[in-house]
Amino acid sequence: MSYRRRRGLGRHRSGEPRTETQGTGKGLGMQRAILGTGLVVACLLVGYAIATLWLSPASANADDGSIVQVPDVVGEPDAEARRLIEGIGLEYTVRRGLAHRDAPEGTVLAQSPLAGQFARPGAPVDVTLSRGPEVHTLPDVAGLSERQAGIVLERLGYDVEIERRADPMAAGRAVETRPAAGTDLAVPSPVVLVVSEGAPIVVIPDMLGMHIDDALQILSEVRLELGSISFDSEAPEAPGRIVGQYPPVGYSLRAGDSVELRVAGDPDRVNEGLDSRRERTRNGEPELL
Repeated sequence: MSYRRRRGLGRHRSGEPRTETQGTGKGLGMQRAILGTGLVVACLLVGYAIATLWLSPASANADDGSIVQVPDVVGEPDAEARRLIEGIGLEYTVRRGLAHRDAPEGTVLAQSPLAGQFARPGAPVDVTLSRGPEVHTLPDVAGLSERQAGIVLERLGYDVEIERRADPMAAGRAVETRPAAGTDLAVPSPVVLVVSEGAPIVVIPDMLGMHIDDALQILSEVRLELGSISFDSEAPEAPGRIVGQYPPVGYSLRAGDSVELRVAGDPDRVNEGLDSRRERTRNGEPELL
């Protein structure tokens, strides 16, 4: 019995030192990690402080000549900005150019270091210059749908204004732009997109009793086309006179639509009359009714 107790006590005593050793190892690992992190952060802070004092020593005394105050050159032309920067011993460096709708080409848009900061002589001052407004050539969008033409112009950066008017172009199609296609235009700028409402509405004139030649002239003036011609050999009117028309007088059509005419007389007599009438017209003779 006493032998078993001694073994149990031995196991208990041997277990305690092992537990303490494990806990001590974990604590040392944590301390080392914290110490390493602290050293890294400290090195970074020291490096940043040194760089700040060298590149922009704001706390230094400008009177000793070791540092100069950076002037404000934003908004200045390129040549004047260069003069101001290089005149106090700093290096003038153009890093890039940006398109700008308002700033003229060559104007300083931004600078680094900023105005009022301190720098050592010879330190660079980086500037960004304006390239002026972005310019595109207006594309020809005639014939495109209103939506397609608008998308093309808006993607180039233009402000599109729609104007509608009657035009032989199919309704809803782009007719032209103002300014015209091919014009070099700054972005953004307003552009008028003219969209067709279709051919204009024409009221059919009264051609009854007219000679066929006069009727054809009237149709041309109102931008209507001659459709089919029929002949009425029994009509009491003189050959070549209009005795019927379709659609009727006062009916509305689109320009380019056609009108059918019925003419008194038979085709041969009408054609002979037309030739004779045209010959008299060329000779300046009065018309025979």
